[in-house]
Amino acid sequence: MKKALLCALVVFCLAAPHGYSQIEWDAEKFMPLSEVKKGMKGKGYTVFSGTTVEEFEFEVVSIEYNFSPGWHVVWVEGLSDNYKYTGVAGGMSGSPMYIDGRLMGALSLGYFNQRERSNITGVTPFELMVKVTQRGMEPNLSYAGAQLFNLGSAAATQDYGLDMGPTLLGDGKIAQAPRTFDERLFQDTFNAPSGAKSAQLPLPIALPTLNSDVMRFVQPLFDEFNFVPVQAAGGGSPVKESPVEEGQIVGTELARGVIPAFGYGTITYVDGDELLAYGHPGFGEGNINLPMSGGYVHFILPSRSRSFKVAAPTQPIGTIVQDREPAIAGVLGKHPSYIPVNVNVQTVDGKHHEKYYEVVRHRSFSPLFTALGARIIVDALEFSINDYTLNLGATITLKEHSDLKTRELTYNNTYSSLGSPGFGVTQALMLPLFQLGSNPYTKVQVENVTLDLKIEDKRRTARIQSLRMDKLRYRPGDTVDVEITLQPYLETPITQTGTITIPKDTPDGLVMLLAGNGNFHEAWQRSRAPLNFRHKNINQLIELLQREERNTDIIMELFVPEPGLTVQGEEFEHLPPSVMSVMNTAKQVGNSGYTAGTTLHIDRTSTDYVIYGSGIIRFVVDRNAE
Repeated sequence: MKKALLCALVVFCLAAPHGYSQIEWDAEKFMPLSEVKKGMKGKGYTVFSGTTVEEFEFEVVSIEYNFSPGWHVVWVEGLSDNYKYTGVAGGMSGSPMYIDGRLMGALSLGYFNQRERSNITGVTPFELMVKVTQRGMEPNLSYAGAQLFNLGSAAATQDYGLDMGPTLLGDGKIAQAPRTFDERLFQDTFNAPSGAKSAQLPLPIALPTLNSDVMRFVQPLFDEFNFVPVQAAGGGSPVKESPVEEGQIVGTELARGVIPAFGYGTITYVDGDELLAYGHPGFGEGNINLPMSGGYVHFILPSRSRSFKVAAPTQPIGTIVQDREPAIAGVLGKHPSYIPVNVNVQTVDGKHHEKYYEVVRHRSFSPLFTALGARIIVDALEFSINDYTLNLGATITLKEHSDLKTRELTYNNTYSSLGSPGFGVTQALMLPLFQLGSNPYTKVQVENVTLDLKIEDKRRTARIQSLRMDKLRYRPGDTVDVEITLQPYLETPITQTGTITIPKDTPDGLVMLLAGNGNFHEAWQRSRAPLNFRHKNINQLIELLQREERNTDIIMELFVPEPGLTVQGEEFEHLPPSVMSVMNTAKQVGNSGYTAGTTLHIDRTSTDYVIYGSGIIRFVVDRNAE
């Protein structure tokens, strides 16, 4: 029996995929740092154009031990004309560096403002990179991506029961990920101060052309994570397949299809179906599961500050499984799936356009590139700034899960203003996708996203100018007619009548009528009863994410300044103080809390405009009123 088990184990080990092993150190192939000496000369390999790997000569200038704890750097000077012309460039990260025919390390560091003087660059020793594969070469199937930044106002995220730090939309700041070589001394990547210290080479992100407004939106992200946006180069490679070998481009397509976004560096070493690259981290997320693609270099753009490769993706080649400080490691073969995004647009001229792209599965980048892709499409088909009205329908379909009561989140709304109609798409998509991916209850996988958009080149907005009621005293059960004067944009004021019914159990006393747009109503409700918006499970979160007022409605609410109580998400009204005190015991916190007043009733009046503004009228409820 034992012999049979041993045989079975041997067969299993022999049959185990090579991609799940580690790259072994080979003294005949690799040069340890202990053998590297000042003055040694060697050859590096990288692609300067197309898919042809070219060699360049270098000389070891010095070795710096513990540049960062446990991380040693070999400083070299490039000698060949091809290297001198460009200097060290973003996208060269990972270029293999050989001495006496043995792989010594990967190009990974560079100086600013020194291309025409010394061409000094830093090399990560290969013996550090090999250790990355010892962390395991299996994809992390539970990987969802790190929470790198916030998408939404601080108030909104707190109301959903989340405390996630700074926000991208709110204050333009992003939580900074640790980077060994990213010293963040440079306010502008292309205008770094002369004599600035060395830093990790940036990771170029090839993108379609972005207008200045979109660039201002995403630049904080690029700055904090050492990305360099390379515009107008996200796609369009003249070849569909590139070799998988040392010196070639490798990276991750964050989005692909009609909206490409490609972050890339260079392959350092290939061993069977495994590879090491970059010589520094990509995002620095550890054991990961990201798609990996080859690439094509259009050219290297020389810069007096620091050059960068302009590249585009070719074919998917496998999966990145490790993202550590010394390197990224990948397995050739299958790659993780993407999220399909279908965008149907009716432009101002009445024509219909169907566009398709895919985005990577990542807690932070899925929301960003889903929304960014739709905005880029709208800007390209129509305009990036003008008076507009956008009718939007969006469906986010989730993969079937035992914890989910519903698999579809649907949004239908109208946006109108001066600016880009794509901004409304950004608002509608980013927050729900981000909250779904960041929820603390269960892993939710988005199956696909569908957008139906109709654009007009006319601004249909109206501001609430005044409210008028016939009387100042009403009886419980009365229907109140409210005359609402609206000021449409560049049009004559109009009057519209809304109605709201006073509940029959309304106590005598002062009542306030609040009339406003959807944003005003939601902000007021969250301020009045914050515990109503605190979810306890994934289905409550989905319900809150779909809680949306139409922007074309005037929401009228009857409110009394009488405290109420929220318990386990259910609001109780007209409770005696003694009962509220017992229900909201000091022995617990988080499950119950007082409300800042009580909402009696809500009615909505539809309009032909996107509504702005609000108004309040105070009146008296009196059972003896005429």
